[in-house]
Amino acid sequence: MTPDAFIKQNSCMDDYDPTSLPADIALKKILEAIIPIESLEKLTVRNALNRVLAEDITSNINVPSGTNSAMDGYAIFSSDLPAQGTCELRIAGTAFAGKPYKEKLFPGECVRIMTGAIMPEGTDTVVIQEHAERSGNTIRIGADTKTGANVRAAGEDIAVGDTALEKGRRLTPADIGLIASLGIAEVEVTRKLRVAFFSTGDELRSVGDKLEDGQIYDSNRYTLHGMLTRLGVDIIDMGVIRDDRADLQLGFEEAARSADVLITTGGVSVGEADYVKEKLLEGRYETRPAACLWQDQGHHFFWPAR
Repeated sequence: MTPDAFIKQNSCMDDYDPTSLPADIALKKILEAIIPIESLEKLTVRNALNRVLAEDITSNINVPSGTNSAMDGYAIFSSDLPAQGTCELRIAGTAFAGKPYKEKLFPGECVRIMTGAIMPEGTDTVVIQEHAERSGNTIRIGADTKTGANVRAAGEDIAVGDTALEKGRRLTPADIGLIASLGIAEVEVTRKLRVAFFSTGDELRSVGDKLEDGQIYDSNRYTLHGMLTRLGVDIIDMGVIRDDRADLQLGFEEAARSADVLITTGGVSVGEADYVKEKLLEGRYETRPAACLWQDQGHHFFWPAR
C-alpha cells in the first residue's frame, strides 16, 4: 500500500529553517568573532580620503590663529562707541588678511579692516562698513554696534590641544580640509580591508563570450566588484572556479593566504556539483539555505545566493 505522505526535508522553499540562526543573532556572532585590522599606514593628507583614522588628530595651533575680524569694516575701541547719536573717528590705516596693522592706535582712531585680518592691538569691536559713513580720513558711526561685535577670538573654532578628529573616523573631504588647515601633512590610517571573491560553476562564461546551451554570463562578479569598489577596499578578483573539489580547495587556501574576507557566489545549494558547503563544514551561519557565512582561523567567508 502506497503511503499518502512522506517526510520532506527543509529547503529554500520553506519559510522557516530550524537549522538556521535569526539574522540578528547571526550578525551578533559575526561581529563578536571579527578580528579588527591592526596594520597601519602613513599617508599624505591628500591621499587619505575615505580611509579610517588610526590616531586622534590633535591641533598644535589655534584656529583661527589670532583674534581677527569676521567682517569687512572698521576696527575700533569699544570705549569709542557712542551711547547715543553718532561720533567721528579718524582712520589711522588699513589691515588686510595676512598683513596686519602694527602701529600703535589711540582712542578716537580706527583701522579699516578686511575679513580675516588680525585685530589691531587694543581694538575689540568691528563696525561693518555698511554701518559707517566715510568722508576722507574719517568715519561716522552710530550706537547700533555692540561691544565685541564681528570679532573672532583666537582658537574659537579649534584651540591648541583640542582633538579635531577622533581615531576610527572615516575621512571625508571636509575632514581632509580640516587636517590641512591644522598644517598636518601626513596621517596614520588603518590599512584597507583585503576582500577576495570568486564565482563557481561550470556553466559560467565571461562577458563577451558566446553562450552555448545551458551557459550563463558571470554577472555576479561585476556586481560584487562594483559594491566593493564603492566600499574602498583592496579587491582581489579570483575569477571563476570550476565545480571541482580540488580547485575549490585551492581557491579557499589562496584566499586565506591573501585576503581578510572571501566572498563566493554559487555552489551552496544541494546539487550534486555544489561543493562549497562540503568544503566548509564548521562554524556556518545561515540566513537562508543559499546565503551563508563561514569563518575559520581569523578569516571570514561569505557567499550570496546566485
